Amino acid sequence: MATMDDRYQAARDFLDQVYPSPPQPHKDKPWITLTYAQSLDGMIAKHGQQLLLSGPESMAMTHRLRLLHDAILVGISTVLVDNPQLNARHAPAADIETYGQPQPIVLDTRLDMPLDCKLITNYRTGVSNKQPWVVTSKAADASKLQALEKAGAHVIQMEDEGRPDFGKVFKVLRQQYKIERVMVEGGARVIQSCQPYADEIIETTAPVTVGSEGLPASRDQTQQLVNIHQCQFGNDKVFAAQCLR
Repeated sequence: MATMDDRYQAARDFLDQVYPSPPQPHKDKPWITLTYAQSLDGMIAKHGQQLLLSGPESMAMTHRLRLLHDAILVGISTVLVDNPQLNARHAPAADIETYGQPQPIVLDTRLDMPLDCKLITNYRTGVSNKQPWVVTSKAADASKLQALEKAGAHVIQMEDEGRPDFGKVFKVLRQQYKIERVMVEGGARVIQSCQPYADEIIETTAPVTVGSEGLPASRDQTQQLVNIHQCQFGNDKVFAAQCLR
């Protein structure tokens, strides 16, 4: 049976092929990597339920990938359902020290982020040194905004009245916050919305089916892909490719 060190080394070897050099940002947006795990029938989540698809081997790849990015972006639904930590805690300590943990970013139009979620409590209690950033709209409730900031989050309020436009969000992250590489982890709606901005897609397929209860990633099958790499990680198959622009 492969040890954690073996799994992480396999992840490093694969990603060294995918990213032979650090991905370079654009002038108006960071380098965007869309990454998700899906079932054989193309589902990445269930309605309102946590769905764990990645095995330990592909999970090691995900945590290595996180270290190669400045930030991880998810939607509020991922926080509400999965309560994630959005860090690379399974990576070796030496690599974490070299790269630093990624910046967690949550898109939350209505500011529904729980004040006791792991992203906030980890920062407030010193488990993490990364203050979670919350991207919201101009019309966000002022009392919720103040409560989140008091709890420990940094709120980025966009000019949009409704759901912030991802093109504008990425521009702000690149130009105002100097974020060069963003890893988008979901959920389904966020992945679909970010496809026009993607530079890289890394897709893990687990040997299970979910059925009609699932939510699909719905990747754009017409997108021309180059620099394609595939690798078997345990029972999971990982596909990586750059999006031709």
